Amino acid sequence: MKTINVTLEISEMHLTDLERYLERTFNLISFRVIPDTVDLYENDKYFKNIIKNVKKATQIRDNYINQYNKNKDE
Repeated sequence: MKTINVTLEISEMHLTDLERYLERTFNLISFRVIPDTVDLYENDKYFKNIIKNVKKATQIRDNYINQYNKNKDE
């Protein structure tokens, strides 16, 4: 079994239907609406720095997982 993460853009009118479909069809682990942060990113230097650090931490985490994780499925 594999776990995946997908990011989609969808109209608000279809959001609930999509979530219900995913719950019925799969073992839905997480479903969240990502806030629009375009203005924050463009106008707030502190927020932009937070995002930069999150990206850096995510890359470090992913590299560590890829190097040390002993996955039974592979």
